[in-house]
Amino acid sequence: MSDSKRRLSWDVVRVVSVLAVIFTHVTYQGPFLHPELGAPLGRYPFQVGASILLVISAYFVCVTIRKGSTSRWLWRRVCRVLPPYLVAVLFTYTAVVLFGPSNWILPTRRDLWGNLTLAASFDSSIQLIDGSYWTLPLQLMAFAAAALLWPRGIGPRITTMLWIMIIAPVALQWNDRIGHSPLWVQQTWNGLGLHRLQLFAIGIAIWLWSQRRIGVLHLGALLAATVFAQHAHTADLPSSLGIGLLLVFVAGAARGPDWTAFTRFQRPIQFLARISFGLYLLNQVVGYLIAYRLMELGADRLTQMAGAVIGVVALAWLLTKYVEEPAYRALAALGVRGLRVRGLGARAFAWLNT
Repeated sequence: MSDSKRRLSWDVVRVVSVLAVIFTHVTYQGPFLHPELGAPLGRYPFQVGASILLVISAYFVCVTIRKGSTSRWLWRRVCRVLPPYLVAVLFTYTAVVLFGPSNWILPTRRDLWGNLTLAASFDSSIQLIDGSYWTLPLQLMAFAAAALLWPRGIGPRITTMLWIMIIAPVALQWNDRIGHSPLWVQQTWNGLGLHRLQLFAIGIAIWLWSQRRIGVLHLGALLAATVFAQHAHTADLPSSLGIGLLLVFVAGAARGPDWTAFTRFQRPIQFLARISFGLYLLNQVVGYLIAYRLMELGADRLTQMAGAVIGVVALAWLLTKYVEEPAYRALAALGVRGLRVRGLGARAFAWLNT
């Protein structure tokens, strides 16, 4: 089955990734940030879901970018992610301000503006209204970079670029150089997500492998380097190894046969895959808030977690059905002028194809 057809295996990978995000927030991050909710489940957060979602995003950039006008492609990507993000920011801000406990650190109007404009990633004085929002600037910057550097395909030097993307940030950050750098350097580093470049690199590498542009040994070396880089940046070995394991499944979804063993669960898998972006945007702070209010009503820990998950699924469905999908259909239909690759973008494109 070609990449142009919907494969159940990709829905499974996407659902597993977003459920991993929810699991981490419900069982660990929520109780860690708000001890009144109970004790965290385990000693480690096991943060793997968001990283794999970035890998999947990078893979599908490669799949879709050459199917038409590059400017049109970029516009469609922005139309897909930005409207639901903006609505999720407004909803989460309103819910926390109106219903958040007085002992929580509530977001300010400055925080709201900083999140709506994506400035929070570059300014440490602005609070992320929801911790999950750190991926949005990275995705949009990756889309823009792809539109500039990859309008007509790739050349043989792309593998060299992948190794640079993985190794260079590790070398720059070694011995906590970034932590001892001026504030503007730290903010630029975090805002541009340079310590996450390995996730985009391995997503591209998996696509190259699926197209038989690189061999399995080369992919394996890049995967091992990605796990090493993830650990070097985070000092979280369990999560880094977990990401490595899930990357094997991502590679299997990319090149192997479709996972028909999950056909009997196809409808719930496709439903969760459809609302996966909404789940990602709403599951953390809104989930904590639902759990807190259920706790006030006397619910035990298991009921709190179940109620938070059910509530977030319902809200994600509403966000998907009434914001994400109609906004995408309306905005994507608008005409956009073509983008021209000039300056650095043109030179980089020529280098990749030499």
